[in-house]
Amino acid sequence: MRELKLSLINPFSLVDDLIRNWWVILLSAVIGFSGFQVYNSAFVVEKYTSTTTIAVNLSGYTDSATATSLSRTIEIAEAFQNVLKSSALIDVVEDEIGSKITGTLNAIQKSETNLIDISVTDVSPEKAYKTLKAIYENHHLLTDSAFSNIVISVVTPPSMATRSNLRGIIINSCICAFAMAVLCVAIILTLSYFRDTVKNTSDVEELLDCKLFGKIDHVNKNSAKLKDKVIGLMMNNPLIDYRFSNCFREMAIKLISLKRTKNIKSIMVTSIAENEGKTTVSVNLALALAETGKKVILVDCDFKLPAVYKFFTNTPVNNSQELAHYLKGNTDDYKTAVRYDKNTSVYLAGGKKQYRNSSEIINSRRFSNFIKFLEEDYDFVIIDTPPGGITVDSEIASEKVDGMLLVVRQDFTEVEPINDYISNIIPDKLLGCVFNNVSTLNFAHMSDSDDELYNRGGI
Repeated sequence: MRELKLSLINPFSLVDDLIRNWWVILLSAVIGFSGFQVYNSAFVVEKYTSTTTIAVNLSGYTDSATATSLSRTIEIAEAFQNVLKSSALIDVVEDEIGSKITGTLNAIQKSETNLIDISVTDVSPEKAYKTLKAIYENHHLLTDSAFSNIVISVVTPPSMATRSNLRGIIINSCICAFAMAVLCVAIILTLSYFRDTVKNTSDVEELLDCKLFGKIDHVNKNSAKLKDKVIGLMMNNPLIDYRFSNCFREMAIKLISLKRTKNIKSIMVTSIAENEGKTTVSVNLALALAETGKKVILVDCDFKLPAVYKFFTNTPVNNSQELAHYLKGNTDDYKTAVRYDKNTSVYLAGGKKQYRNSSEIINSRRFSNFIKFLEEDYDFVIIDTPPGGITVDSEIASEKVDGMLLVVRQDFTEVEPINDYISNIIPDKLLGCVFNNVSTLNFAHMSDSDDELYNRGGI
């Protein structure tokens, strides 16, 4: 697990995780809202309130006269509240409704007015209403004798009881929903940061046992320009982002330099997991080298799940051109398995069938000789191999080539299996890491080219 350093925070990875888990955040909010509702129903006794508003006026006064004697009516209203709460009136009301008053009676005078709000709150809406109605209909039994000069008029008649705390329940439910959503966001961000993956360019050499060979910027394949998500990711596509193409041109220059200084001609490309973009990297490295005038052959040695042929639809592979036929000894001339794509000036070898015994094919002497033949006839041999974390094919192939590149997708595969794989290969063979699908302006969602699972059957 990485240390907590603000400099290591990748905002794109954090936001990407939030976007991917939006449904988890929404579900947390729903759980919070519903949870409070369940709690309130199970443990909180619902109460209902029935209300009425009355006006207390001096007898014989008009409305304007009442206004002039407001101070007197206010005094009467205050005294009237005591009458409403008196035991004498309560006894009368209880006889009227035929049971004890179990609710709460409130008589509140509105400030600086002769108005009194009377309410009864009870667990039963029916009983709350009946109690209030009985108070209103029988209050005169006491008020007539206590106040001989007042007139009580109804401003608002007794209402049917409603839940007294409904608004509070809704507000508290929303607060719980918001709190659960915030908590979920905090958990997602925490897990995202501490997930032991390669999130930044600086992580490559700090966390991995290899150096950075090249960085490839993310391309939004969902745009209208790149509807074909396979062919659309070829650097010769005029609609492709310049930064994407330039990444491969820079790596091609490095490979040319390595060929001149260390005579490295055959380079295999692999990854730890599927969907990290190794095939896209293989194809575009071949295109970038061919662009410089080099004679390049791209070999698809992913016999479990070949994908190179999907990029070169104008140069289809037929059954007689399957590379496995030559490697199994069905033909003696390897050139029968080679195709030439005139649109890109890249030579191709591979197939589109799947083979269960791929490890045996790659581990054969015939495969070793095949690589040597290619090194003699071509300036560069780019070899696409299966993911190293799924099969041993790439480890076997690494012993038969001059160098290898390890494709690591941003914030995808954990560091430990990557380093475990690196420790199992010849150190001098690893040219470096290609840090792929690196988000700068967009977010990394989609895979690059390897779209299928390796647990499917072959032939």
